[in-house]
Amino acid sequence: MLFASFSLLDSQALSPGLADEAAWQAWAQQGRWPVDPPFPSTPLLPMMMARRLSQGSRLAVQVGLSLLARHVIDYAIFVSRHGELARSMTLLQALADGQALSPTDFSMSVHNTAAGLCSIQGKAAIPMTSLAAGENGLMAGLTEAVCALQAGARRVLLVAFEGPVPEFHRPWLADEAPPHALGLVLEAGDQWRCEGARRTVEPHARPLPQSLACWRALLRHESTLALCDGRQEWAWQRC
Repeated sequence: MLFASFSLLDSQALSPGLADEAAWQAWAQQGRWPVDPPFPSTPLLPMMMARRLSQGSRLAVQVGLSLLARHVIDYAIFVSRHGELARSMTLLQALADGQALSPTDFSMSVHNTAAGLCSIQGKAAIPMTSLAAGENGLMAGLTEAVCALQAGARRVLLVAFEGPVPEFHRPWLADEAPPHALGLVLEAGDQWRCEGARRTVEPHARPLPQSLACWRALLRHESTLALCDGRQEWAWQRC
């Protein structure tokens, strides 16, 4: 049964050591992440803002601003599984130690930090939302984007991002991907069509996060894409 459809107008991704098309193509074909790469430059962010942002949000805002500069966007969606988890841990540790809380850390610990700062820096007075949907983040964002397009939005910006996992959480999240951000500009159409189907076979290895699985498929010009979240499999077809 058809679930949703859209057309992809533009896309961009950013990660330490992966800042240009050649580097991303090598990653898509070989599946290897750079070893000890430098953090990419974020020239669209003021230096003071870049210093205050977490790694994930810095990548997300840079990608979001780049796409906002190239397109007239009516609605923007930011999705992240962990969001500002590291900053929240810093606040909780300060409370546990009886220390005063940093006003900056407190104000930038909310899940919509990246969306809000992208709106402010990009002077984009448009509706924006921030989602947290566990491993189903990109699919939740695509669902929200398709709903916005059906409600009348002409172009929707979707940014999916993650930062490094705090040391405290690594025993439970040891296989998380490196920091990254993926931005997609969507419009109404049927370039991609999606159907939902219940999963029947468990994967032998942990799959890539949905955002990176999508980006790899786009880089490889693949005609199909399967996004899973442990309970549901979404089958995408390029028409």
